[in-house]
Amino acid sequence: MPKTKKSKKTVGNRTVTCGKCKATGHNARTCPPAVAAPEVKKEIKTSADIPAPPIQPGPKTRIDMRHEATEKRMSTVPRRDSPTADISGAQAAPYRCVKCNSVKILIIVKVKDHNASFKAGKDVFTGDLRCENCMNKPTPSDLILKWGAAPGEVIDSAIINA
Repeated sequence: MPKTKKSKKTVGNRTVTCGKCKATGHNARTCPPAVAAPEVKKEIKTSADIPAPPIQPGPKTRIDMRHEATEKRMSTVPRRDSPTADISGAQAAPYRCVKCNSVKILIIVKVKDHNASFKAGKDVFTGDLRCENCMNKPTPSDLILKWGAAPGEVIDSAIINA
């Protein structure tokens, strides 16, 4: 392969001017800091010589009234556990399930209480409030004790363990 010829560039003296102080011989990055004259402080002799404090306007904030309107609207009607219940508090199904937060018909199912069973040494069952979706979750239920239960409703343990 033939060798390529290198072209000779003539390097001349470049004149560099500073972008900050417009002087020649250095650039803005290497510009020496300007030596400033010391400030002369004015001597205060009387209270009339005290200058007024500078007034800075505070940040401007826009007041949004939509949040207050939403709060007011939401506060007039309380959230109900049952979407079909009226504001007076009448009970109706379906209700909101505590476990899965879906609105379904609530069921009281017979479930084995493992902690009480271990302490008693025999099988002890309790009634658990679930909805149609989570009826067999997390542990499967043995028996449906009541279909269409209200929230907070309990069944007597004598009926469950009979």
